[in-house]
Amino acid sequence: MSSIFKLKEKQEYEEWLKEKASIKRLSPEARESEQVKRERIKELLKPGSETKFFKYYFAHLIDCDFAYFHKRDVKALIDNYDFFGVMEYPREHAKSIIYDVMVPMLLKAKGQLTGMMVASSSFDKASELLADIQAELMFNQRYIADFGEQYQIGKWKDGHFTTTDGIGFWAFGRGQSPRGTRESEKRPNYGVFDDIDDKQLVKNPIRVQETVDWLLEDFYGAMPITGSRLVGVGNRISKGSVLAHIVGDIDEEDPIRDGLYHSKVFALENPRTHKKDTSPKGRPAWNRYSREQLFAKFNRMGWIRALREYFHEHIPQGFTFKKEHFPFVDVKAPGAYDAIITYNDPSYKKSMTSDNKAIVLIGKIGRYYDIIDCFNRQCTTGEMVRGHYAIAQQVPDNLETKHYMEANFIQDLMLEEYWRYGEENPPALRIRGDKRKKPDKEVRIENLSPLTEQCYIRLNKALKHKPDMQELLNQFLAFPNPNYKDDGPDAVEGAVYLLDKKNRKTRNRGKGKWQSGTYKRNASRAMQ
Repeated sequence: MSSIFKLKEKQEYEEWLKEKASIKRLSPEARESEQVKRERIKELLKPGSETKFFKYYFAHLIDCDFAYFHKRDVKALIDNYDFFGVMEYPREHAKSIIYDVMVPMLLKAKGQLTGMMVASSSFDKASELLADIQAELMFNQRYIADFGEQYQIGKWKDGHFTTTDGIGFWAFGRGQSPRGTRESEKRPNYGVFDDIDDKQLVKNPIRVQETVDWLLEDFYGAMPITGSRLVGVGNRISKGSVLAHIVGDIDEEDPIRDGLYHSKVFALENPRTHKKDTSPKGRPAWNRYSREQLFAKFNRMGWIRALREYFHEHIPQGFTFKKEHFPFVDVKAPGAYDAIITYNDPSYKKSMTSDNKAIVLIGKIGRYYDIIDCFNRQCTTGEMVRGHYAIAQQVPDNLETKHYMEANFIQDLMLEEYWRYGEENPPALRIRGDKRKKPDKEVRIENLSPLTEQCYIRLNKALKHKPDMQELLNQFLAFPNPNYKDDGPDAVEGAVYLLDKKNRKTRNRGKGKWQSGTYKRNASRAMQ
């Protein structure tokens, strides 16, 4: 056992030597007069020059330009002497290196740092994070040349060290007491909690709340009342994580904590709105990565994990449906199916965020049910109607296709929207109400499991990365979790039931138009 520890220590020492060598390669300016040096430092420290400062002193850590969110969020933190914020960035988007190293060293250079605390899931993890800035202060020759020697003999150990000017740095694991933390009269005025969550913690709501209390009472409480900067960095690995509780928006309708600066970045985004966008129009939030690189990573790790690590979206794992039971296939032309219908499960709760409006286009061929397209969003009734028309237009007019909507007490109001849109964009869809007396929703959806276990419900491979298709799959995988939506599976169940009902009628008649696979008819009867 001792040999194993020695091997580990040797590996850590070798890594430390490599890091030291990397930092020391960055030499200070040669043959620079004191006047030029003072002017250069002044330029690097002036407001708005944060990225210039980083590029000069940390060139060994930078291999591309900073993203818009890096610049925006760092400026907000530096400009505000009393800052409380959370930066939710995807994995590998420079959270730790910026907020654990670059920002505090900039604050120190500006004379605004009286001490720094780092908190993480454990003391060892926090010490590792603190070691990065410790190494920079000890070996960064450019920084030392401009701001003086930082290393202080006798006060330089893992997890706690003090620079020559009396600035203290401390590491704390969850639950360790930071009360009374100070170096002489200087209390730490910069605190960062980094990767405070872990997979075991988030499963225990009591421990999560204890950690939230510890962060806000003990950790934040150890910082001065005036002129303190507290920042949390990480990605939301669970709906009920510590990070989510600090931000405040545990549920979609919950408000952000009052006074909190919140930055939420998605690996792929709409470049105009900066909202999550995994469609072909989505662009990497940071040009350090290409779409191809990101998708390669997502596909290798699996989309459920990728959503958690790169989009802050936690899909709870249910027990009824499994991802491997939903194959993505090349769907057939609409005319090749034995039957084809669209089905709409409309949300009719008052709150737009309560449910999704889900529409599916499903073709049945033999024993298979192919989900050719789907619409699955939190949206207005008008957007839902336009979505239904767009899906229906994929089916040629000469095919007998029926369009259904789950009947409910406001169906007439929704039908009025359908007719109004159809008058402006003919031909109008002939929507049929599904008035079946349905059994319990959970029972109905669960009854699809024999089909999925045989991989009989298949998804359109061409739309694998369409957000609506991803949401549909995620809803199946989360079922029957009460905290996740199930409108998509409910729409699929309604469509499958009606397709089976049509098939039963056809078998009872012996022969019928649905058996031939060809459904030509007069255009005047289109969309009936």
